[in-house]
Amino acid sequence: MTTEPPTRNAKRRIRSLRTVVRSLVMLAALVLAGCGQGDEPPSSSVVSGDSVRGNRYCEVLVANVEPGGVVADVWGTQGLNDCPAAAWEKLDATALKAELGATAVLLNGPRYWVIDRATGELPDVPTRLYGELEMRLLATVALPPGTTGTPYLERTVKRHAEFEFHAGSEIYELLAPNGSIYVMQSFAQIVDATLGATDLPKLGERLAVPMGWSYRVRTLEAPLVVTTPGEATVLQDELANSYSRYVQGG
Repeated sequence: MTTEPPTRNAKRRIRSLRTVVRSLVMLAALVLAGCGQGDEPPSSSVVSGDSVRGNRYCEVLVANVEPGGVVADVWGTQGLNDCPAAAWEKLDATALKAELGATAVLLNGPRYWVIDRATGELPDVPTRLYGELEMRLLATVALPPGTTGTPYLERTVKRHAEFEFHAGSEIYELLAPNGSIYVMQSFAQIVDATLGATDLPKLGERLAVPMGWSYRVRTLEAPLVVTTPGEATVLQDELANSYSRYVQGG
């Protein structure tokens, strides 16, 4: 039996799906509590009294095409484990896609927090194993047709959390020409598997920020607290590092 090549329309649908699925990375797991543009599971409060800076986490996005666009369940290791490298490297997105009967499966990670303290909500839901990794359902993300994964593009996500950067901590910010400031909350080893915390002070030399934008590194003289009681404005750079917008002095 021979297999006919995909039609032109089928190829377009495949390209479109890949674009939308890639853009899920721009929305996935931007906070300890999870995030999304859709339904979130029941939550319970969690407070991290110790520094979470440098803590590692990973996520699995299980995406399916629905009439209104692409919907993905975001599963993550946050609050459960530090996503051991050996277990993460064993995950196979293609095998998971077949096992789950999903349209696409995306491995989002590893990521590392650069915040010092977090207060938020973790979903109070059963966990499951992806390979050897225990994960919980953090959120369900819905993306309408036409969504793109453009770096430096603001997105609004549901978030109930407070991030604190301690006095004396070094922070990394993107400054937009309209005065908006975005502080990095996590860096990723998705695009560049070798990226580490020691690379962040000079990251501005690598980023192709839009015209008028700049990357700033500074040491805090006083604590910086970023509070989002319902919604947060976030973006990512081209290396998939995540930032939250905040108001200076707010």
